[in-house]
Amino acid sequence: MIENLAGGSDLWPTDGMWRNLGGRVVSAEPGRVVMEADLTVEAHGFPTRSGPIVHGGALAALADCALASAAATLASAEEVPTTSSMSVDFYRPGRPGRMVARAEARHRTNRLAYCHAVIEQDDGTVVAEGRAVMYFVKVDRGPAGS
Repeated sequence: MIENLAGGSDLWPTDGMWRNLGGRVVSAEPGRVVMEADLTVEAHGFPTRSGPIVHGGALAALADCALASAAATLASAEEVPTTSSMSVDFYRPGRPGRMVARAEARHRTNRLAYCHAVIEQDDGTVVAEGRAVMYFVKVDRGPAGS
């Protein structure tokens, strides 16, 4: 699906969780994606005594979107990557604001991709890392209504 890697492509969703996260792909190449997200206090905040942090579930969702996107760059037109398993290690609290997710598909088999992502604050501080096994599901992209 190399022809679909440019920004604004049909490959990158603009609704659902992507919209909730304010997610967008800023660069992509086969096996690699850099994604940004705007994680806000109102939508993703979790109160603490030292001020709001980003809820871990929002960081995990960002990791999942980035991991799946890295796998999607290796998918054929008849495949969609789905998360088979995922784990996230949280190193420090994320602060609300712009986050960057850098993901890569490190190995692809016929049906699986093994992916890794790093989630950073806008200043480059790493707040989490995620790993996932993505399963490629065959889809029928025939004419609508057929």
